[in-house]
Amino acid sequence: MKLEEAIKLIQPAISQSGSVWADLGAGSGTFTLALNEILGFDGVIFAVDLHLNLLRDQLKIQYTRSTIHLYEENFTLPMPFLPSLDGILLANSLHYVKEQESFLERISNTYLKPGGTIVCVEYDRFEADQWVPYPLPLPYFERLAANIGLTLPEEIGRKRSIYGNQELYAAYCHR
Repeated sequence: MKLEEAIKLIQPAISQSGSVWADLGAGSGTFTLALNEILGFDGVIFAVDLHLNLLRDQLKIQYTRSTIHLYEENFTLPMPFLPSLDGILLANSLHYVKEQESFLERISNTYLKPGGTIVCVEYDRFEADQWVPYPLPLPYFERLAANIGLTLPEEIGRKRSIYGNQELYAAYCHR
């Protein structure tokens, strides 16, 4: 996905420039860099992933406005380095988490400020495969959010995936 597409997909959910966010499962950093553009010069981003080599390479050539902290960690484990967050971005990462409900409950209660935002970008599909072992279609995300006391997720965008006949959705909810 191109940076401009990632910005367009998540920007409607991020109303506060200069806020503190975490990108959990940052991967190659496309969405970390999208957050960088949206949050501006006063933003702080904690990018967490087991493998951040591609993001490190991107940061060498990409102008950054926000302060970006990189942590090569498993985002499903406790992250004592995270401060209280205004938002958490989960872009193509929740489909790797088996116990999605308990994970979402833990991260929202542990790291997210009251009223904070969770943005989810996921494949809108029900079938699992080797690349999406624990799918999270939008109806599942809505149910998970309701079960743990988050607001009903609002869909803010869709994009056709480059991987076959699939679609990505972007949705957000609040603590």
